Amino acid sequence: MKRSIEFIVCLFLVLSVVYMKPVISSRNQPKPKNDLSIEKVKISHKSVPYYELNTTGMANYVGKTKDEFLKEFPKPKKTFSSYYQTEWLVYGDSLNDYYQVEIKNSVVSSVFVLGKNLETTPFAMDMNLVDLAEITTIFSNFNFSYGDEKYEVELTEDDMNYRPLVAFNNGTFAMLHINQGTGKLMAIRYLDKHTLLSIMPYQMDQDNKVQEKLPLEAKDWHQVNQDNQEQLVTILNLLREKEDKKKYQMDSTLQVGSKKGIELLSEKPDVIIDEESHLKNWKKVSETNISTPPFVLNKKETTRLIKKLDLSPKETHGIFYAPVVDVPFMVTNWYGSRFYHEELAHKNDSRIGLTFDKQGVMTFFGKEKEKIKTVESSDNGDL
Repeated sequence: MKRSIEFIVCLFLVLSVVYMKPVISSRNQPKPKNDLSIEKVKISHKSVPYYELNTTGMANYVGKTKDEFLKEFPKPKKTFSSYYQTEWLVYGDSLNDYYQVEIKNSVVSSVFVLGKNLETTPFAMDMNLVDLAEITTIFSNFNFSYGDEKYEVELTEDDMNYRPLVAFNNGTFAMLHINQGTGKLMAIRYLDKHTLLSIMPYQMDQDNKVQEKLPLEAKDWHQVNQDNQEQLVTILNLLREKEDKKKYQMDSTLQVGSKKGIELLSEKPDVIIDEESHLKNWKKVSETNISTPPFVLNKKETTRLIKKLDLSPKETHGIFYAPVVDVPFMVTNWYGSRFYHEELAHKNDSRIGLTFDKQGVMTFFGKEKEKIKTVESSDNGDL
């Protein structure tokens, strides 16, 4: 019995030395820097480095000279002038074959594609984000050099959902424009770095040197405004057809209203815009022709304008947008935005009136007017 007690005591002492030694020694060691403390770290969003796709589709034509392009695609159906003092060559006239080619300094600077039967591999119209994600990662950050400047571009969540950007290994890019209402790819804009910077819809921390150098005057504003009007109605009607909606027809009442509306906004903006900060934004756009994001009238201001023009707010709605430097981008921006898309979603709209005035466009939409029924004399029983 005595030996058993001695054994237990010895065992206890041995175990105490074995287990207590690390505890005692740890007290003599310096405390780890992260022990019982939380270090606050400033987190900045950084995506994985983007990669470039092999150059395919219309991206192959960006950078070619106008003569080279016309040898392969002669006789465009129309030619539009633009704010940038560039020209648009228009091909096709349906949802199968419509596209526009932008020429700047005798070189193809961008291609805007709506037709579903055109060469856009690996992309195809009506793809959704899941389809696109199987082809390429949807990146949120891009960086590239242009001239002496280096640019870092960041896409928001909305950008990645409705106008993701992809890069090709020939130095060009493509904006994939997705319809906010259907979630499907409706248009592709292939473009070089200069054009991307010119219309830049994404966030950048640096000053955009390209936008600062945009011309504030054009040689023939009347022609540019007329071409912009035709271009806008053409693209809108193709997209209306795609959604099985009625095509817009020019309406004289809305046309006169849009002209008077843009004049009123230019001459007496404080009559329409009562919020001081918004009024300052409008004056900035009017004076500099640069606005990021674009300037728009909100619904309250648009309704106030419609009433000032003696139009019916119940039958008329619209969009004022500035600056307008690129019509195809503006239209796809409307369809990819929750705010604008609501104005385009009216299925029964069939009337339109719009006026371009240099940097801005006033567009009014309305339902088809009810036809007045006439009664012939024979229907009255008069013989």
